[in-house]
Amino acid sequence: MTTLQLIASLTPIISVMVFLVFLRMPASRAMPISMVATALAAIFIWQMDTTFLAASVVEGLLSAITPLSIIFGAVFLLNTLKYSGAMDTIRSGFTNISSDARVQVIIICWLFGSFIEGSAGFGTPAAIGAPLLVLLGVPPIAAAVVALIADSTSVSFGAIGLPVLFGMEQGLTEGGINMAAEQVAAHGGNFADYAQFIAMHMITIDLITGSLIPLALVMILTGFFGKNKSFKEGLQVWKFALFSGFAFTVPAWCINYVAGPEFPSVIGALIGMAIVIPVAKKGWLLPDTPWNDFEESDSTGDTQQQTTQQHTKFSQIAAWSPYLIMAALLVLSRVIEPFKSFLTSFNISWTNLLGTDLGASFATFYAPGIFFVVVCLIGFVLFKMKSDAIKQSFTTSCSSMLPTIISLGASVPMVKIFLNSGENSANLASMPVALADLLASSMGAVWAWVAPVVGIFGAFLSGSATFSNMMFSGLQYSVADNIGMNHALVLGLQGIGANAGNMMCVMNVVAAATVVGMAGRESEIIRKTMPVALAYAFIGGTVAFIWGGF
Repeated sequence: MTTLQLIASLTPIISVMVFLVFLRMPASRAMPISMVATALAAIFIWQMDTTFLAASVVEGLLSAITPLSIIFGAVFLLNTLKYSGAMDTIRSGFTNISSDARVQVIIICWLFGSFIEGSAGFGTPAAIGAPLLVLLGVPPIAAAVVALIADSTSVSFGAIGLPVLFGMEQGLTEGGINMAAEQVAAHGGNFADYAQFIAMHMITIDLITGSLIPLALVMILTGFFGKNKSFKEGLQVWKFALFSGFAFTVPAWCINYVAGPEFPSVIGALIGMAIVIPVAKKGWLLPDTPWNDFEESDSTGDTQQQTTQQHTKFSQIAAWSPYLIMAALLVLSRVIEPFKSFLTSFNISWTNLLGTDLGASFATFYAPGIFFVVVCLIGFVLFKMKSDAIKQSFTTSCSSMLPTIISLGASVPMVKIFLNSGENSANLASMPVALADLLASSMGAVWAWVAPVVGIFGAFLSGSATFSNMMFSGLQYSVADNIGMNHALVLGLQGIGANAGNMMCVMNVVAAATVVGMAGRESEIIRKTMPVALAYAFIGGTVAFIWGGF
């Protein structure tokens, strides 16, 4: 690879870092510029076929429909609850568990968010958890940051195990043959069994790395967003934070050991909530004085504005029912096969885009976005909302979507150009594969730390742990072959990195910023989540290096 080709392959990363992170442009400006820069580099340096590039842009635009539908649905549900007055009841319910913002962050983002991640994936936890925190008085940027960081460990088993069961299987398959066939045969002959073995490595590492996430959440909350900028104020709840970390990771480990990677996040989170909430109510493991000492200057945001009209009071069950219905629909649609088959039959597909073999699809009724809308319609009836309130919730949701549409409408095509760049006249591999090969050839000796960085790289650009695993599982397996490292451990580190990348990937950050009314401040969010993502990956690599796998 020449120097120019190296620069071309790094263009998506460099441009996003420069425009979004360093120059602090809003994503609605930074991502279109980054997409154009990537396209020019692909054409003139990587010599990518122009028809294939154009088809990649179309593929990206069509693929963006799914995350956009989820973001709109999450915002619409939030505004439905807000303008009906149900959010007032939800807020008071969390206050009754604990008035301490540190405890609220752990319960909402770490535990409830893990349940949503296990059920749906697609960045849904941050889209649900962040606005809930804002309505409890957490500053919008702080809410987005902690919600994104919390949506990490559970991603291993997100969307009913999709990142491992589907992402890694596809990533290990070339020409219809799974390169890990020998390992699969040694673990029962079924990839699901081998996926369970890989997932055991991931969740075993996360018994340390993942269990530290709640502590990281509260320290970031107080250290960056507290009035005193004190990390010590977060450390005051270290006992409760570590207890909450293990309350999820230990049950998740057990569920994966017994039943495989479909349900560790779902069941682990439910067990965790059942254990942690009573402890929080009793005030055990907590300081006597609750903490809510936020910096006032950062306490503004669209979702935090309170309506002045008087609302009907609802019971906690009634107020929470939209989220409960949402969770039930997500689980049932992924578990009950007749229901799942019915929903997936309504699939819009586009094939042979611009005469190429590229295509895209939109699972109309299976994507979580439609569930949000259905739940909103139920909420209109349940909360007996007046037409003015319904109109206000809908129009407010629509008006907040424009920056997000621009951001994702550019970022997803950029990723598709990057991934599809293997169609070129220079006989080069695709940009991500070429970059990863370069890393593997030069850093094999320290691969325990490099492997999760590759996973971060894939998730950061693609916006999906599943996609990161699809891109790089084959590479990770090949490197493990070459350096004599445990295959399952290396694949587990790929998954750990993909989890970390989920904290800072552009699509998730744009979604979180939008739902808390902070569109345009994505760079600020990434600057807070990136160090945590890198630390998460480094600790995971260190654990793997010391441990060596099994």
